[in-house]
Amino acid sequence: MLFDNPIFEGWYTDLMDVFRVVAVKDGSISRQERKKVAEKIPCRVYHTGTGSPSTTDNAARIRGEDKLSCDLSVDIQAGDELYVIRGGNTGHANEPERYLAGPPQVYYDPIGGALTGLEHKEVTLLRENLIGSGR
Repeated sequence: MLFDNPIFEGWYTDLMDVFRVVAVKDGSISRQERKKVAEKIPCRVYHTGTGSPSTTDNAARIRGEDKLSCDLSVDIQAGDELYVIRGGNTGHANEPERYLAGPPQVYYDPIGGALTGLEHKEVTLLRENLIGSGR
């Protein structure tokens, strides 16, 4: 497990739910449906690149790129929809922030995690939401 080193205990301050588009067969018809595949996964959004709002003729948007760290065992795929509660693993009941996951990058310790205990998975996140829409 990531961060077995006691110095980093409590690093995962956030919680996330993971949603994925899966094929669902309804009789002889197949369709795509977004389903929750994991919930309350400890993680940490540790780099935020929130941009300034921009406006168009019909909406105001915000777009940012953040980075998330989680355990190697977490099943995240590019295109997954993530809902992250910042501070959720420390007892805070904040509103979840919606992200789309980029391809995960795995970081291994050179000695199988025995040296530092810092093995982890890093995911670049895209946050692009309409302001005031709740989405």
